[in-house]
Amino acid sequence: MEPAHGGGARGRDPQPGARPAHGPGGDPGRRPDRLGGKERTVRARVWLGVAVLWTLWALLAPTSWAADEVREVRVRGNLRIEEGLILQRVGSRAGAPLDPDQVGEDVRAVYGLGYFEDVVAEFEDGVLTFLVRERPALREWKVEGAEHLDPEDWKEKITLRPRAILLLADVARAEEALRALYREKGYYLAEVTHEIVPVDDGKNHVDLVLRVREGEKVKLKRLNLAGVAKADEADLRKYLTLRPAGAWSWLTGAGTFQETDLERDREMIRAYYLNHGFAEAEVLDPLVTLTPDRRWIVVDVPVREGETYTFGEITFSGDLEFPEEELARSAGVEEGALFRSEDLRRAYQRLTDLYADLGYAFADVNPRTRVDRDARQVHVEFQIHKGDRVRIGRIEVKGNTKTRDRVVRREMRLAEGDLYNATALRKSERAIQRLGFFEKVHLATQRRPGTDLVDVTVEVEEKPTGSFSFGAGYSSVDKIIGMANVSQRNFLGLGYQLALQANFGSTRETYSFTFNNPRVFDTEWYFGFDAYKSIRSYTDYDKFSLGGDLKLGTSLTEAWKLRGIYRLEEAEVKNVSDTASSTIRDQIGTTVTSSLTGLLIYDTVDNPWEPHSGTRAEWSVEWAGGLLGGDAAYLKYGFDTSHYQPLWWNHVFHLHGRAGFVHSLLGRDIPVYERYYLGGINSLRGFDSRSIGPRDPATGDVIGGDKEVLFNVEYLFPLIEEAKLRGVIFYDAGNAWDEGEAFFETGLRQSAGAGVRWFSPMGPLRLEWGYVLDRKPGEDDAQWEFTIGGFF
Repeated sequence: MEPAHGGGARGRDPQPGARPAHGPGGDPGRRPDRLGGKERTVRARVWLGVAVLWTLWALLAPTSWAADEVREVRVRGNLRIEEGLILQRVGSRAGAPLDPDQVGEDVRAVYGLGYFEDVVAEFEDGVLTFLVRERPALREWKVEGAEHLDPEDWKEKITLRPRAILLLADVARAEEALRALYREKGYYLAEVTHEIVPVDDGKNHVDLVLRVREGEKVKLKRLNLAGVAKADEADLRKYLTLRPAGAWSWLTGAGTFQETDLERDREMIRAYYLNHGFAEAEVLDPLVTLTPDRRWIVVDVPVREGETYTFGEITFSGDLEFPEEELARSAGVEEGALFRSEDLRRAYQRLTDLYADLGYAFADVNPRTRVDRDARQVHVEFQIHKGDRVRIGRIEVKGNTKTRDRVVRREMRLAEGDLYNATALRKSERAIQRLGFFEKVHLATQRRPGTDLVDVTVEVEEKPTGSFSFGAGYSSVDKIIGMANVSQRNFLGLGYQLALQANFGSTRETYSFTFNNPRVFDTEWYFGFDAYKSIRSYTDYDKFSLGGDLKLGTSLTEAWKLRGIYRLEEAEVKNVSDTASSTIRDQIGTTVTSSLTGLLIYDTVDNPWEPHSGTRAEWSVEWAGGLLGGDAAYLKYGFDTSHYQPLWWNHVFHLHGRAGFVHSLLGRDIPVYERYYLGGINSLRGFDSRSIGPRDPATGDVIGGDKEVLFNVEYLFPLIEEAKLRGVIFYDAGNAWDEGEAFFETGLRQSAGAGVRWFSPMGPLRLEWGYVLDRKPGEDDAQWEFTIGGFF
């Protein structure tokens, strides 16, 4: 009796080295020139051969065979696959008549397991035998020739597993994974081939070698924007990722070509046109060409610009909860203005928020546009479906492993049972982020099925808020320094701020203890106190001080705060040099200062520790002496402001300004250490510390002014995002003036420079170089400065 075949091969036993026809998995030992249509054709022919052979056997076999009884069912040729697993797929049973149709089904079922290259059914002397030839299993695999790839990269992308059945499809995927990695690095000519090496272990194992021929790196030579005539091509290219190679490509990465970047740029071009009035602009399929020397890629992106359009009639329909005039004001889109998709998106968001702030959390605003080619206008109809009004259900805090729930909940601008309000939710998220306790903050909302309630989940990820550090270093201001610091910004998880610090160096020695409770009894009231002891050495004298303060305040609104500070300090001026100014010598001895300061603060900065956006402004008035007692008597006015403007890719523009004025009361001199001095890393960089201000005409010593102005302009950008290392480019201008001089009377001193900043465990670390732009005789032209401490 002739055998029935599952893979198209004929013969009783699978023979080593035989070349049978193969089933859908193919023969891993023989690599076709290409996968795809040719291989599918071979597979179809194999299955057609199986059907024809089996049909002929059934028709030509003697009729008595159909009556033969199957006495036993066996499996031969299996090396790794258990016989029991194979027989589970076989429907033919011992003791039953031989059924050719059933045997054909059995062959297909066993082959369908996917473990075999060939399955043959043979019946002789009552024994039905299924002869199988197993597909080889992978013992190990490796990559050769991949000099410009990190092994960790391709080990992650290639999914081949030892001891698994090896299929050509798996090999093809591995090859393509390698090619994709090379394309990401610009090696578009990389070739990947494979070799399957049989292993003589009697278990039908094979080794796979993936061989790489990397070729030369292919760079982008030109990016042609064909058809760009009316748009500003130079401005458009600023938004594109793909940039031709140039002299600085090794530094900027320009010239690298990736297909994903091309597709992204294609969408960016379309978005640019839609945002500049070209309502019907088209970006056609790009053409990518390899130059004849196979070293460069040229990309042509065809663009059909069309005409520019303006906004036409703006209308509203559906559930109008507001007068159309108010809806139009909220949308902010005006008829006759240049059509911009970004304006349309903002209008959609504003209208959605307008309804969401009334409790319509799921309001649907659909801007329908109609292009009028004759008038070159885009008419917009905002179709509004307000949906149901909903309320806040449960508020749940997740991820706070240290911070107590109530510390988070008290920052929520909504309570359970309140009407849903989108603006209040956003403010809540910002307020929780501003605490500085969490790496990430996200408010997720979920409607409770069948109710008018929306549950809010506050998802947070804690970050370290405490530090214990000690060390030594060098500061351009304090020379050799040492420090010890224990601080916790979230003490006991209650939001208390606690700090114990000791700093000492060749010019200073300070010890301080600080406690702040920003939310007394979970109210808007603030309380804190400080105690300190300090020894500071200046050029002509030393100052010894011991003191403390009490702080009390409250929040007036989301952004406005009011603070009051009472300070009591005993300071002694001693070790005055013989050549010191008379202004300084007149203040030798001890002075007690008892003062009260009022502060009005406006603060919208997103993160006080790593600001990227927002404004902080502080107005202050300090009154010393008089009814408060003490020796010093003066009034001191101050204004300090910072504005952070986010730019792109985490770049930030920072503008800082400061002004101050102090005048004496009761005819008493202003303490020399309460006067204004500029110069150094915390004011005018590039100048010596405290070197800018009025000087004693007799000695030339800087004696400080009774008024000051300071401006700082900074451009901050990330260097190593993960390490919180940032670069800064700055410009400083400022001066201090004496009594009798007006503000700006002698102009502003100026400097510029650059530096790096690192948010280290010990605090903000700064290394900055400033260059004096208006150097005078006797002044250095530049200064390197280093310090650990706060920013502006």
